[in-house]
Amino acid sequence: MPQSPDRKRLPIGVFDSGVGGLTVLAALRRALPAEDLLYLGDTARVPYGARSAETVRAYARRVSAHLWREGIKALVVACNTATTYALGELQRAGARRGLPVIGVIAPGVDQALARTRGDVAVLGTEGTVRGGRYQAALGPHVRRVRALACPLFVPLAEEGWTRGPVAELVAERYLGPLRGPDGPDTVILGCTHYPILRQVIAAALPGVALVDSADATAAAAAALLADAGLLHPDPSRAGRERLMVTDNLRRFRETAGRFLGREPGPAELVDLIAAEGAPLVFAEGA
Repeated sequence: MPQSPDRKRLPIGVFDSGVGGLTVLAALRRALPAEDLLYLGDTARVPYGARSAETVRAYARRVSAHLWREGIKALVVACNTATTYALGELQRAGARRGLPVIGVIAPGVDQALARTRGDVAVLGTEGTVRGGRYQAALGPHVRRVRALACPLFVPLAEEGWTRGPVAELVAERYLGPLRGPDGPDTVILGCTHYPILRQVIAAALPGVALVDSADATAAAAAALLADAGLLHPDPSRAGRERLMVTDNLRRFRETAGRFLGREPGPAELVDLIAAEGAPLVFAEGA
């Protein structure tokens, strides 16, 4: 269906529980340089990975509703835990409004299946591993799939401890049992924080292919927008970015550069609860 030029000029909404989703934002910027990007990190409620499924769904609805009210043309759920528990609900709500919604799991699975010889491991948060979406998607297509929670990788990434003895010891504790002739040939970095630790993970698992779902998600989002006729009408322009967080703006500014690979643009603090005067547009049946 043809889309109006005004809608094509709306930004792509991106959300995560904190700063990890900035790796996806950076990949989107590389894949879609002309597009405006609107990022919301729910830092008041981070981490999602240790929350119950019901709580994650409630948080995802609230964050997505705020982005919808701001005005977006597509939504990227740049959080593996939110993708695990809330993607279906968000996609159904988006479909009712012609809003494409994409998560980070399916693109990473597709890339892993294209590379593996049949033995895949998934590294993720407790919530992602417990939710089992990676295992369910990979299981019918590979000989073996293993999922491993690596919760300490998140604070290491946020503190910038991505190299050196502390990161190496943590990586060895988690990943040592995967090494060897019976180990996986492909590993999915199933948390948006983990690409920051790519070097130490690769060193702990020599010869294993690492799949970063950020680039795969950006490529999938670009294809989805093209299919929907929603790409910006001026492909030569330089897209803009707007960054929002729900708490601790100072820490976000200090940390964001490590995930973006460059200095972040201006960021602002938003209060999701105070903004809920309008109905939650992602609520079922809305």
